[in-house]
Amino acid sequence: MRRLWIAAAVVAAIGVLFALILLGWMADETHFDRPSEAFDDVHAQIEGLPGVESVEKERWVEAPTFADPTSWMSVTVDQAGLPGLIEAACAADYADPISWSIRVRTPAAATVSLHATPAARGVDGTLPQCPDFGFDAVRVVEALDRTAPGLAVQPSTWSPGRFVLVAVDEGRPAVLADLLPLVEHADDLVAAAGPDMGEFVEINSADLGLVLGPGEGAEYRALLTALVDDHGVTSFWADTDHTGTDEEATVQIVAPAGQRAEIEESIRASSLPVARFTVRFLEQ
Repeated sequence: MRRLWIAAAVVAAIGVLFALILLGWMADETHFDRPSEAFDDVHAQIEGLPGVESVEKERWVEAPTFADPTSWMSVTVDQAGLPGLIEAACAADYADPISWSIRVRTPAAATVSLHATPAARGVDGTLPQCPDFGFDAVRVVEALDRTAPGLAVQPSTWSPGRFVLVAVDEGRPAVLADLLPLVEHADDLVAAAGPDMGEFVEINSADLGLVLGPGEGAEYRALLTALVDDHGVTSFWADTDHTGTDEEATVQIVAPAGQRAEIEESIRASSLPVARFTVRFLEQ
């Protein structure tokens, strides 16, 4: 009888240990490789396309089910090769959905990061294989090459009713002055994204947070240029998620203390929505 109790205790201890390991795998989202010859074939096909510089891939499962493999592919490509890459992705002979991360280098030294998660299966059970970025990726890359040379930008549709442009740090971080072309050409960029994007553009970076409505780009560019050049403003974050009136929203600014009165006066003198925001200054 004692041996039975000992055996039961050992089995219970093993069960608890396995459960703890399983919970650890789940918490860490540990990847367990699930190679696929068909996915390897897609990788080889993409790697051989014109303009493709590098390709990385991973196919894995996660605890606790260890089922439904996730397939991910990361590609670096030049601008001229992007349409062919998308066409090849759409034509890929692969049964599972693929998540795509595509890094596009443009002739004007812009870098555009594109991300597409797998589309849902249709009512007939078929799976669309074309990467769905949520916008016209080719036209957006072309527009960023013209308007944002040298910048690293990630376009996105994460916020309903607006097209989002995130300036990411690659090498030298983009300072506020570097981002002003995005502000000035916001209308052109949202137009390039496609007719379903709405009218608003959000620009987001370490030094700038702003939502622009139709036709506001030129005035915002002029205001921010004056704030940077004449008053030493280094960061400007206007409330992008307020749900109340403009008077309840805030704009937070980093600038020299001696310039603060003139900065607020310049903002109040504009015809932009931010003129009605509460202005707050942060320490440099």
